[in-house]
Amino acid sequence: MSVNMFEMIKRDPGLAALMGAIPGHNFGYSAPRAPAPMPTMLRRNAPGFNFGDDFSAEYGAEYGAEYGAEYGADYGFGAPEYGAEYGFGAARARRPVPARRPPAARPAPHPSSTEARTLRLDPNRNSTVKVERYSFSFSPVASLALGTPSNSGTYTQQPSASIKGQRVVMNAPQENFVFLQSLQIANVNVIIGGQEDANTYSGRSQGVFLDLPRLDPQNRATASSNYTGSLPPGFASGGAFVFVVTLQGPATLAGGFGQ
Repeated sequence: MSVNMFEMIKRDPGLAALMGAIPGHNFGYSAPRAPAPMPTMLRRNAPGFNFGDDFSAEYGAEYGAEYGAEYGADYGFGAPEYGAEYGFGAARARRPVPARRPPAARPAPHPSSTEARTLRLDPNRNSTVKVERYSFSFSPVASLALGTPSNSGTYTQQPSASIKGQRVVMNAPQENFVFLQSLQIANVNVIIGGQEDANTYSGRSQGVFLDLPRLDPQNRATASSNYTGSLPPGFASGGAFVFVVTLQGPATLAGGFGQ
């Protein structure tokens, strides 16, 4: 005597509900939305839930074609090892688990410590133009006689290497000591107003920078100034004072501006 699907459902309602044979029972989903697909990682590693034709050929033929194509690929319905006993519809081969890629090898650290230390000794190693920061100074022909006002006139000097001054330093010990009327760099007067107190450019000044024209060995730096006769504290009258004008900035290592 053959057993139909409804009799089999009565024998084991729990299994029938798990299989979805009883209408209106979905485990893990909310009707009427379609079942959510299993996450990719679970699909790849799932052992495969294979259910067969416990409900006879009648149930398998009726529901296998409808649900086998929809769930077979994702959940392994009808896999070969259980297809004859439990499979819905046509048997399907289980998807192979993709091979795991080996982790990419980390690149070896670049041996840059030697290069970095070498550049400390020779910063211009990879440059055709050798540039460093130099200091270029010049003074009046005669020293100042402290306590006696004097005009130093014009004094000049040419550098032995190309230099672009960015800082001007003068050794005036206090205000109202020496006044500067002009400062020419390669025939360009960089003082575009009236005279300036040399103490503006003293070593104690903060944030005083200029962007002077480049001075090459074939050109000269020229200044003109006068001494007021002021006697700073700690200085004796009649003593000699050497007034110095200094330009500091990037310069070529050897004479001339070579490319």
